[in-house]
Amino acid sequence: RYTGRTDMDKKTEEERRERTTDIFASWALEGMYPSEKTLADAQAYIKGEKTLEEILKETLEDARRDSDD
Repeated sequence: RYTGRTDMDKKTEEERRERTTDIFASWALEGMYPSEKTLADAQAYIKGEKTLEEILKETLEDARRDSDD
């Protein structure tokens, strides 16, 4: 049964922090940096307060709202 959680969501806080740090480092190598919203979402994800699916859903909703303006 699908629970809305990915394998990454099941990792420990330290594992989520390491993976997130790796992703941001990769972005930096490409000259890309996370927004304040992305950093806040990352912190919530690392702490286990939000799943990746929840963050993606919110991001898509924000993008739809922005495109309607």
